[in-house]
Amino acid sequence: MNRQFAHPERGTTLIELLVGLAILVVLAGLAVPGVMSLWRGYNVRSAADDIIQAVDFARTQAQANHRAYVITLGGTTVNAPLVFDVWQGTSTACASWVGGQKVRSITYAPNNSKNLSPVQISRFAPLDLSAATAHLCIKPDSRVLRADLSLPYSPPLGSTLGAGDVVIELARVEDTVVLGNPVQVQIGYNGTARIVVNRPIEELFGSGAGGNP
Repeated sequence: MNRQFAHPERGTTLIELLVGLAILVVLAGLAVPGVMSLWRGYNVRSAADDIIQAVDFARTQAQANHRAYVITLGGTTVNAPLVFDVWQGTSTACASWVGGQKVRSITYAPNNSKNLSPVQISRFAPLDLSAATAHLCIKPDSRVLRADLSLPYSPPLGSTLGAGDVVIELARVEDTVVLGNPVQVQIGYNGTARIVVNRPIEELFGSGAGGNP
């Protein structure tokens, strides 16, 4: 006659719990850098998307209202915080934005009111953008011109960028330290804006005079 004896259920020992906890800590440590990298990339991509949306908004409004719309950059030097406003002009002339109305404002400067992570302009082309008055003017026919000269932005000498196009490179910054990979936004002479990858900005400078190589 066979007799079966039930064995009591074996509980988890303290050592096994500690080993399991240690494994979880190691895995979490491996995951954090990847998560942080994705988050930094998201912050910069969000800023790039804001620029693209501002250009699209200005273009559609310029067409609908038959007025010039101007995007002013708060900083026109390398490593300046990304701050920009969209202005509705009073006429089709680019210069009319001075007496116009601000219709949109976005800032990624440190300690901004919306708690957005700081983003800066790390590089840009052509050299026109270094002029304090060379704002982006979008006409009712969708052309993007220099607001001060009513001319296209300078084409590059190497012709690797279309005549009148602009490239703005953005980077996440924290305590003056650049984090993650930069993102480039190209704004075309035809009024379109898109994200591009690894444009050789140093080859895109042009003359900075507007309308000339």
